[in-house]
Amino acid sequence: MSRNREIIHILLVEHNETIVKEALKSWQAQVKLTVVQTLAAAHDFLRKALPHLVLVDSLLPDGKGIDLLPITQRGSGCPVVIMGSHGDETAAVTALKAGAIDYVVKSSAIRVNIASIVENTLQEWRQLAEHKQAQDTQRKSEAQFLSIFKSASAGIAILGVQGEILQANPMFCQLLGYSNKELLKLKLNDITHPEDRQRTQSLYADLLADRRKTIDYEKRYLKKDGSSFWGHPTVARVAGSDQTLLHFVAQIQDISERRRAEKELLTAHQQLQNIIEFLPDATFVIDREKRVTAWNRSMEEKTGIRKEDILGRGENAYSEALYGEHKPILIDLIGGSDTEKEAQYSFFEKKGKTLFAERFMPTLYGGKGGHVWLKASPLYDLEGNLVGAIESIRNITDRKLAEQELRLAHQQMQDIIEFLPDATFVIGKSKKVLAWNRAMEEMSGVNKEEMVGQEDYAYSVPFYGKRRPILIDLIGSPDLEKKAQYDFVGNRGETIFVEQYLPNLYGEKGAYVWATASQLLDQEGNPAGAIESIRDITDRKQTEEKLKEANRELDSFVYTVAHDLRSPLTPIIGYAQHLKVTYEEQLDEQALNCLMQIETQGDKMAALLEDLLSLAKVGHLERPTAPVDLDLVAQEVITGLGSLIASKEGVVLRKALPKLFVPKMLLFQVLNNLIGNAVRYADNDAGPIEVGGERSGARVSLYVRDHGPGATVEERNRIFDVFTRGAASKDIKGTGVGLAIVQKIARLYEGKAWVEDTPGGGSTFWVEMVDTPRQYPPSKA
Repeated sequence: MSRNREIIHILLVEHNETIVKEALKSWQAQVKLTVVQTLAAAHDFLRKALPHLVLVDSLLPDGKGIDLLPITQRGSGCPVVIMGSHGDETAAVTALKAGAIDYVVKSSAIRVNIASIVENTLQEWRQLAEHKQAQDTQRKSEAQFLSIFKSASAGIAILGVQGEILQANPMFCQLLGYSNKELLKLKLNDITHPEDRQRTQSLYADLLADRRKTIDYEKRYLKKDGSSFWGHPTVARVAGSDQTLLHFVAQIQDISERRRAEKELLTAHQQLQNIIEFLPDATFVIDREKRVTAWNRSMEEKTGIRKEDILGRGENAYSEALYGEHKPILIDLIGGSDTEKEAQYSFFEKKGKTLFAERFMPTLYGGKGGHVWLKASPLYDLEGNLVGAIESIRNITDRKLAEQELRLAHQQMQDIIEFLPDATFVIGKSKKVLAWNRAMEEMSGVNKEEMVGQEDYAYSVPFYGKRRPILIDLIGSPDLEKKAQYDFVGNRGETIFVEQYLPNLYGEKGAYVWATASQLLDQEGNPAGAIESIRDITDRKQTEEKLKEANRELDSFVYTVAHDLRSPLTPIIGYAQHLKVTYEEQLDEQALNCLMQIETQGDKMAALLEDLLSLAKVGHLERPTAPVDLDLVAQEVITGLGSLIASKEGVVLRKALPKLFVPKMLLFQVLNNLIGNAVRYADNDAGPIEVGGERSGARVSLYVRDHGPGATVEERNRIFDVFTRGAASKDIKGTGVGLAIVQKIARLYEGKAWVEDTPGGGSTFWVEMVDTPRQYPPSKA
């Protein structure tokens, strides 16, 4: 037997009788026998182990033997033989229907037949298992094919030998727009585009004649709605075991998108050819074998070679057109490095796989030659394979000439900066020092060789002994103003300036300087750096101090003279008034007129002395610790001039005015003099008098605009001088000191006063002052 070397595990379920047990024990075979007497014991055993064979009595104390059926464990099973009494055919049929593999009669003959019963049972069980496995495998294969057939992303169809459609999967139906039932009524020709039917029939004829086993081609299919699409069918013939043709299996891929993409690619290729053709730069293309595949119009113009004469040519034909000889050029250096060939260019650079170069080509434009800029790049297909290269050539002769002129202009500018009388230096965008002139060397004690090229605020060290932001760094970075540590920074348009004492200059002798800084722009108007000039104003500052001292002495003298003259003037006026009143009856008209003239001239002299005292006291007032509201001052002035304004039937329009750190009395004098003059000189039917002001940083401008008779050019030039009055002032009271006081106050605060014509007639008086609160102690309010 096939199991003579294998231990056969048999479960015997038998109650009392020992015929089968003794037969198995006497059997000369390797048998492991387990004997139980009840169904419960059998079930308990089978839960733990699965024997090769189960022999079970048809009747047991706790039930029937068939109650064990079927026996399965972890997806497996084992054969069961029911043992019953003789002649019980019904029991045998019932056992076999329940799943028993055999039914045997327990008798004395079983002793002899036990070996054949076991062997036959096990062999039959193996055959049944193998058959079942084959059936399962076939079912799985069929199910797998059906699953693939139904769920395939490609259309699949079974075609008969006459072209009839026998079976179609869902994707095939979807591609053609038919239902499966509709397709089964059609033939291959019905779904083939008329223009592709002849070729399709020819290919299928080869399959029928067995000249081909498969066909693989592209064609157009007709859909149910009448539209068509491009498909890629792969068709195989299927033959039986006797090689008789059974049917065809066709698989179809929709390639409409690919065909559309190919068409677009061809269109794009043509567009690319057109783009290359009309590029302004001379451009040519070579393939992998260095044959010319494109040669545009600009290339024809530069070389004099027509594209018809060079397309398709190899062996460096393009170099002969450019250089008059066959030799490798820039496009040939792609993918390698040859310093000897690179050396022929005045400039050569490689960025990634693209090459850039410059040189002079003497053969261009019929031998006229020209400076050119060259660019060469590799060309790749969609898979990344090298298929050729492209080179563009741009005429830069004009640019080279411009660069030469620019270099010359730059040198000239360097020379100008070098010999400027003011100490001057220039920095770039990165704050690197680009220029450091001779005057700067003398002032700082640092040579240009030590400073040019330095960064990180190196230019501040000669001035402050440490690296820190200075005036030039405020250009474009006003946030650095605090770090720059200046008491005051002014501006005039785009230029900023500062005045400061620097103790480190001239070998630590120190100097007062006036510095200006401005932004530098490139040709496109973008920031390119900055320039700073520093002027030594020590002599000027000393002169100013002497002038201030002289002015102070002069003011003291004027004050003293005015004060001393006013003392005897008062009794003179008083005596004149006394004589006129007391002796009016005794004096004749001539004497009374003389006394009146003494009184009038005395009053004029007193007013003049008062103005001179005011002029002398202008520079002796302390700056306020809190800003003065100029709106309130203007209102006070207008109120004080109320009767004068009313007598002239005038109107004063006051616009918003800024607050200033200037003594209120001085501001009152400025506005009182200007508004008073405007009212006095105004005609009764003149327009309104306007008072306004504006602030631009630290600089404040005030104006009083009238529509009176105006001033001539000659008068405007000297109207602010002491004792100067205009031609229109003949019948108007005044001493000619008021505008001088206004000018002095403006200059005291680093400003000035001037007059302009008012559009339409009249004069606009301007007063400008520098108001920098940081120069004064902050308000404690």
